[in-house]
Amino acid sequence: MRKKIKESIGLKTFLSMLSLLVACCIIIYGLVLYFLPKNYQTELESQFSKSFQVLITELENNGVENNSQSIMDFSIKNNASIEIFDSVGNEIFNINTAGTEEVPSSAKALSTTAFFSYDNQEYKVNATATFVAVSQSYDVLIKLLPLIIVVILLIAITGAYVCSRSFSKPLVKICGVAKRMSNLDMTWQCDTSRNDEIGILALSLNDMAGKLTNALDSLRQANEQLQMDIEKERKQEKQRIDFFTSVSHELKTPITIIKGELEGMIYQVGDYKDRDTYLRHSLKTVNDMEKLVKEILVAAKMGGSDFQVSKAEVNISELIQKCIRNSGGMAEDKEIAINITLPKDVKCVGDKDLLYRAFSNIIGNAVQYSPEKETVIIKLSDNFLSVENTGIHIVNEDLEQIFNPFYRVEKSRSRNTGGSGLGLYIVKTILDHHGMNYQMVNTEQGVNFTVLFS
Repeated sequence: MRKKIKESIGLKTFLSMLSLLVACCIIIYGLVLYFLPKNYQTELESQFSKSFQVLITELENNGVENNSQSIMDFSIKNNASIEIFDSVGNEIFNINTAGTEEVPSSAKALSTTAFFSYDNQEYKVNATATFVAVSQSYDVLIKLLPLIIVVILLIAITGAYVCSRSFSKPLVKICGVAKRMSNLDMTWQCDTSRNDEIGILALSLNDMAGKLTNALDSLRQANEQLQMDIEKERKQEKQRIDFFTSVSHELKTPITIIKGELEGMIYQVGDYKDRDTYLRHSLKTVNDMEKLVKEILVAAKMGGSDFQVSKAEVNISELIQKCIRNSGGMAEDKEIAINITLPKDVKCVGDKDLLYRAFSNIIGNAVQYSPEKETVIIKLSDNFLSVENTGIHIVNEDLEQIFNPFYRVEKSRSRNTGGSGLGLYIVKTILDHHGMNYQMVNTEQGVNFTVLFS
């Protein structure tokens, strides 16, 4: 039997197609069996989270008593139990529609907690959803498995028989020619009298000799480009994750400060009895948060793939003069000398507002982080802008990461001395959108930032 299989392409085709079809059907059903319940559960969890947020909003607006029907609808829709407690921990509402039916041991659950205020009272809401339908869907797929196996075998046997009969005879002839071609004997030609796929295969073999090298080269280039695109996408995804992680960290501290101060003023604890003082401090913290959020929005907008730069001819000389004027007051306070080499009418193509923001940040940083009585040297030419501040250096470890969002050389991370950490990230993004090369390096005198216009 084994010898017969080896010598018969028809039998080999039949067995191969049979194995392939059975394997494909089993894999497909296995994937359905694996992913369908998971995707279903993910959808239910998303629905539960959105519905819970809507419910909390309604409770904040109308209170518990006026939203009892909404709570009931939420519980029924999401097969969830809900508990509501007042500010002292007393339970004021409890509903559990999930308990009205038998819950399988394999059913998964999702719990969440939120707080809301109504009529000057604080309330706590606990909600737990049980995804019985996910477990049931999995059980149904398991029960259908015997029937599916029978159907798979019938389809595979029928398909394998038809394919083996259709392909084996003409393939015998084509295989003979292909064997000669594999020995680089390109003088043989396949019969192209057929008009179906077998005829196309024969014609393709005839053309293969001349096109094989070009096809392989094209495939290699396409694969390299694909790998580059995948790596680029991975880097962008990592940058997005890192950015949002940093955002949450940056906003956590001022929110905690404001919350603590407000609670202290509400309960008149210690120094917080002086409400006027701490209200002003809270307002300052909110203003700092507002400034940070605006910078975050600018950075996020410019970091998007759909951000477009409106380019036109820009007078760089005028932009630099304006930036120097804006930093002049700080320079005078610190007795910093500004040496300027600024030719007239140096122009380039770009977005005037964005370039002003970038150059203003570069020059402002040079003045801000220079020690008192040092010098800031600004040189402009047709091809580059150089800003160097003396009396200070940045360690190489910081230079490698200084353009990352929320990275600060000043290790205390105080915004009074170190800013938000987004300035140079925004500068980098602006210059990247303009295709301008840039670098920040230590020099003998201090730190130099150079921007190349072309």
